[in-house]
Amino acid sequence: MSRRDSAPIRIGLIGIGAIASAVHLRVLRWVPGAAVVAGADPSPEARAHARRIAGIESVADAAELLARDDIAAVVICARSDRHAELAIAAAEAGKHFYLEKPIATCAADARRVVDAVARAEIIGAIGFNHRFHPLHQRARKLLLDGAIGAVHAVQTAFCEPASVESMPDWKRWRATGGGALLDLGSHQIDLLRWFLDDEIERVEASIMTRRTQDDTAWIELCTARGTVASGFFSFCAGRGDFFRFIGEQGMLLLDRYALSLELALTRSDVGAVRRRRLPPPGAVTPWRVRKFLRPAHEPSYRRSLRAFVEALRGRSRELPSMIDGLRSLEVVLAAEASARAGEMALVAAPHA
Repeated sequence: MSRRDSAPIRIGLIGIGAIASAVHLRVLRWVPGAAVVAGADPSPEARAHARRIAGIESVADAAELLARDDIAAVVICARSDRHAELAIAAAEAGKHFYLEKPIATCAADARRVVDAVARAEIIGAIGFNHRFHPLHQRARKLLLDGAIGAVHAVQTAFCEPASVESMPDWKRWRATGGGALLDLGSHQIDLLRWFLDDEIERVEASIMTRRTQDDTAWIELCTARGTVASGFFSFCAGRGDFFRFIGEQGMLLLDRYALSLELALTRSDVGAVRRRRLPPPGAVTPWRVRKFLRPAHEPSYRRSLRAFVEALRGRSRELPSMIDGLRSLEVVLAAEASARAGEMALVAAPHA
């Protein structure tokens, strides 16, 4: 590798508020081959905080950062209703980008992002970091290898209790990117497609407003190959994140917060079930599990951002694409349409 090739990828952060301060600024400093050199945020407080914790220069206007020739890529972690416009601006500036989910808050904007990336011929990755969690990757391999046979049903829940006071104002309203489906459900919807290597075709949903708009949701999904899935997402319920896959030969239970993966196979000869708890990579202690509940210690952030940087350096890495972001959003939008109409809704046809 030449001296030029060994130089770090110079990265800018667009949006250096709470999530960037808690995660991206802290995690990226440990990603080999990456150097965060600047940030952009309209908030003076956010810019000052970023300077204190990471020592980076910062500006108010994202356009100023995107105009810099010395920055090759950006990580976009601004409020959700600005994701599309910032991603398109990055693509038009010729910058590779990592965009926190969701891709957008409406389908038209999401399609504009997809088109902008295709025109610019840049690397654009959507922040479905949970794909990179070691437990999720091991579970996917088991499922695709047929460990429980054909998957007939899936049960999932993702709940992150949050008080109204702890939420930024934009997250309290669906129009600006809030709501449990868009914020939490989009992760699980993407994972369902990824785990099963299948597309979601139909959805039925019920959405409730308890403390903030659309902060609780139930969904029923059906994939192209006939797998049915049910999900529950809420900012008003006890913390949890799990998947239960029910197959023709057994069950697979994945619990991200407990760091557990359990395989239960049916023994038809004796009418019993053989259970096997599969240990996650490395030793797991209660202290380590609690530590992982802190955002910066969630391993999938580091692994996903590292994969993005490695892709920029020419390594072959499978990254969640803008199409993946669009597909997840289309399911969310179909679920919202179902909740309004009180009937099942069809999801838009897959895009090339």
